Parts: sequence; C-alpha cells; structure tokens
Amino acid sequence: RRHDAQQLQQLKHLESFYEKPPPGLIKEDETKPEDCIPDVPGNEHAREFLAHAPTKGLWMPLGKEVKVMQCWRCKRYGHRTGDKECPFFIKGNQKLEQFRVAHEDPMYDIIRDNKRHEKDVRIQQLKQLLEDSTSDEDGSSSSSSEGKEKHKKKKKKEKHKKRKKEKKKKKKRKHKSSKSNESSDSE
Repeated sequence: RRHDAQQLQQLKHLESFYEKPPPGLIKEDETKPEDCIPDVPGNEHAREFLAHAPTKGLWMPLGKEVKVMQCWRCKRYGHRTGDKECPFFIKGNQKLEQFRVAHEDPMYDIIRDNKRHEKDVRIQQLKQLLEDSTSDEDGSSSSSSEGKEKHKKKKKKEKHKKRKKEKKKKKKRKHKSSKSNESSDSE
C-alpha cells in the first residue's frame, strides 16, 4: 500500500512537471532603476538617464568608472604605476624601469643563468680550439692523436664535474646569486 502511494506521488509529480511551462519562459516583473523616479512630465530626462546607466562593474551613479587603486609615482587614484594614463608614464629613469620590469619577471634569473652558462661554454670551446691549434703546431702528428684522445677524456670528466657543481648550486640558490657570481669569477 505504501509503495503504491509513492508511485502515485511520482506520477503526479511527473504530470505536473510536464504540464508547467519551463522556468524563465514567463517573464517576471524586474525592478528597473528608473522606476524609483515618478513618471511625471518633468522627469523624462532623469528616467532616460537611469534607464541606460551602466549597472555592472565599478561604476559611480553618474556613469564614470572608478578604479580603486593609487599610482605610486603621481599619487593619483584610478590607475597603476605602469599604466599609460599616468602623467609620468615615459618620464623617469629608463634603466631603472627596465631593471624593475626584468626583476619582476619570474623567468629573469633562469634566463640570466642560461646566458651566463652559454657564455662560459663558448669561452671553454674557444680555449680548447686555441690549445688544439697550438699543440698541433708544436708536437708531432702521431703523439698528438694519442694526446687528443686523453685530452678529450679529461675534458669529459671536467664537464661532468662542472655539471654536478652547477646542479648543486641551483639547488642551494633561491632568489639571489651573489655567491655564484664570486665562484664563477674565481674559476
């Protein structure tokens, strides 16, 4: 008996659901901002203004947008330090601005380290080339080929050690690399 009552309830629910129009089909009366002003002959202009006034965003009632932020340079409200609206946008120390933008970039340290590493590798290659060219002129051809093989093995070991050292440095370093600059200068 209870089971029959539940089935009957479900059938009633389904019938009423399908008979009703979908939600949103019948428009409900929405409150409009111009309704707060009485509809009398002298108020047409005010009602028209409120009817087309913006409603979303940080807007003031008179239709002007207000950003709640202050510029550090000119101390005015409505824009940030780097915005074009600022009267001091292009003025000021350009090198300092480039430095600030670069240091605010999260990839700055990685890019700088990559450039430094490429430069060191290039210097090592040029030194190696210079040593090879001078050793070819000085030594005989048979002994130089054996020396080159030994030299290559030595270089591979040195490169492997350097890579390990660089990995350790990267793990130790967090944001600033003043210690790594001193160690790279001493090498």
